[in-house]
Amino acid sequence: MELFIYFFGAAFLLFGSFIIFSNYVRQITNFSNRHKENAKWSSPTPLVGPMFIIIGYTILPFEFSNLIFLVLILDPDTLIAILSIPYIIKGLFK
Repeated sequence: MELFIYFFGAAFLLFGSFIIFSNYVRQITNFSNRHKENAKWSSPTPLVGPMFIIIGYTILPFEFSNLIFLVLILDPDTLIAILSIPYIIKGLFK
């Protein structure tokens, strides 16, 4: 049973890492296609990858460190969402 839990935690970590890597690829693709006509734009997924990594980290038997929350800043979509919060609040009260 313990092996299943470790496998489950590792799967969460790998899937979260894959999502964050895909976010970087999506950002680069959107930026490089920004001037093309009929360019496809894919939407961001903030907090999904970092949450998978944080959940996988808490499942595995690592000693908990607050540095795991830096993954929220390393994900480009989550960073953009965090930076846009003041503008959203400003727009709500305008």
